[in-house]
Amino acid sequence: MTHSDTTNEPDRNIHIDESRRNLRLQSFVDRYGIEEEHLTTFERTKRYARKQCSLFTLECCTNAFLNKVPLIRCLKNYNIRKNLFGDIIAGITVAIMHIPQGMAYGALTTLPPVYGLYVSFFPVIVYMFFGTSPHLSLGTFAVVSLMTAQAIDGVSSHFPMAINNNQSSSAISNLIDSSPVSLKLQTATTLALLVGFIQLLLSFLRLGFLTVYLTEPFISGFTTGAALHVFTSQIPSVFGFRSPRGIHGAFKLPRIYVRIIQSLFSNINWISTVIAFISIIALYIAKYLNDRYKSKIRVVLPSELVLIIIGTTISHFLQFHSKYAVSVVGPIKRGLPSPSLPSFDYADKLFVPALTIAAVSLSISISMAKMLSRKHTYKVSSNQELLAYGMANIVSSFFQCYPSAGSLSRSVVQEGSGGKTLLVGGFSSLVLGCVLIALTPLFQSLPMACLAAIIIVNLKGLFLQLRDFLLYFRISKLECILWTTTFLTVALFDVDIGLYVGLCTSFIINTVRTQRPRVFVLGQVDNTGIYKSTTNFPSVQQYPGIKILRFDESLYACNAPFFKRKFYELIGIQMIEEPIVSCRKPDTSDIKDDIPCKFVILECSPFNYIDTVGAKLLIHIFNDLKKRNIKLYLTDCRYEVRHTLDVMKFYEKTELHTIYVTTHDAVVAAIAELNHPSVSLN
Repeated sequence: MTHSDTTNEPDRNIHIDESRRNLRLQSFVDRYGIEEEHLTTFERTKRYARKQCSLFTLECCTNAFLNKVPLIRCLKNYNIRKNLFGDIIAGITVAIMHIPQGMAYGALTTLPPVYGLYVSFFPVIVYMFFGTSPHLSLGTFAVVSLMTAQAIDGVSSHFPMAINNNQSSSAISNLIDSSPVSLKLQTATTLALLVGFIQLLLSFLRLGFLTVYLTEPFISGFTTGAALHVFTSQIPSVFGFRSPRGIHGAFKLPRIYVRIIQSLFSNINWISTVIAFISIIALYIAKYLNDRYKSKIRVVLPSELVLIIIGTTISHFLQFHSKYAVSVVGPIKRGLPSPSLPSFDYADKLFVPALTIAAVSLSISISMAKMLSRKHTYKVSSNQELLAYGMANIVSSFFQCYPSAGSLSRSVVQEGSGGKTLLVGGFSSLVLGCVLIALTPLFQSLPMACLAAIIIVNLKGLFLQLRDFLLYFRISKLECILWTTTFLTVALFDVDIGLYVGLCTSFIINTVRTQRPRVFVLGQVDNTGIYKSTTNFPSVQQYPGIKILRFDESLYACNAPFFKRKFYELIGIQMIEEPIVSCRKPDTSDIKDDIPCKFVILECSPFNYIDTVGAKLLIHIFNDLKKRNIKLYLTDCRYEVRHTLDVMKFYEKTELHTIYVTTHDAVVAAIAELNHPSVSLN
């Protein structure tokens, strides 16, 4: 049936039998609903307190504590025959990836590369106890390492000014007696401690749900823009000269490239350049072959580790550093660091960077953990993950570590190489601990160009996210705007500015979506009780004198004006205001003689809630339509909506029998009254 059918008379063949006389909601609730207890606030509080106190038994408290350490449940249910071999292989494989990536990302922070190995060791052990994802590989991550470098750079600019700013005597002695590396290390460990405290606080306040606002378009645009900064930071290492410093503010990247181009003509080291390009080509080919034949070979070829071994060997015997001035890693101390308390001298200057890094690391890590959990059908708790990240950063800050985060590349390898449980992190740390204790001095001749090549090749996955622009452009223009805005602000300004702009844009877009939702006119599908949009289903039937509307969002203060305007527009009533200047007699009445419809049915199934403004608006619309001899029916109202209407005395200010159980019930009642005005379907 087409729109031409809407001009026909109401269907008089609709049978109104006795079994459907109970159409109105009040009668339905009286017959099938439960009687609510009318308790005072004190009685409700007393009942809630009694219920909570009943949970404070020794058994409940013990289980609550043990649930905070998921490793205990993992060990209790561990199947040695099924899981042990896969966990060992995955642990060794990921440890092999940790070595080159840890050193490379450690150098990215402007600290000696060995500190990246510490970040690949200590946080992994802590996460094994408190984490919930057996496939997430915690440790170094390019974006977080870059943000750590920027935080260190921002604080290091205050080091020479410390004595002039009335610092304490301990701070002055630290400044005089410490080397630049030691000062940077103090800053990095303090940053890790602050990041851990922020994440731990979010866990205790059970604010893990806030991560849902860090949407995929935002994360994709942010990490893609940050990848440009990471790539730019490695270009000086590729060409063998010092990275330009002290460049901040708007259009940071273009100004850095100007400095880089100026340095290329005078400071380029051709040996370092050749090493970097050969390493990039070799790594790219090796990774291409790994991806192509990964279904045939279960173990991933450790191309990055092979590159480090070959690069270190050639550099040592050909004396690249002494003969050709090629930058190398330099002396690396053997063993694990002893625990020490992080310094709080510059904690006030690190709070904002810590807040930014905490938001970025938890958003990236939790999104990866949930992605892997959906694939393998296990549960990941956002609050427990926040606890795990917080504990990992706090504990590792006592062992000379900077902030950690999950890595997508390592997590994919950990999953693909057969890892099944949280013990993968233990086996990985065991291998990495042996390397730290016995083998680290062997890497002192490793060219920095090799580490730069490892970072650049590993950025491939982030740069491929540029394709997301076209994906979001096809799916949703608003998501495309979010991705583009976040990416451009990160690329043109800085990482922290891009984060704040992206979050604000995401909030604005979510607000706009709820402020201007879709509003549809509905029609009946044949002779069923199904009602669909006339826009998407033109063949549905509309009845003359009856208009059925659906507002696809909850009704609250922000979208109430839009709802009112669209509501009157769709039922054919134009709200005409009196003109300020008019040559004819002003017509202040907006009520037309020809009433477009006699019944308006508002389907409220999309209303998850309604606030006081929305309830007052419905009362106003009902009474306004009543003056126009139009009846308003509400249908499919949830309990929360009905409760708000009860509190706002909706029935007292309108009419008792206004809400129907279903849309079809309201349509049947309206048709019956159009055909037989004396009929009452009570």
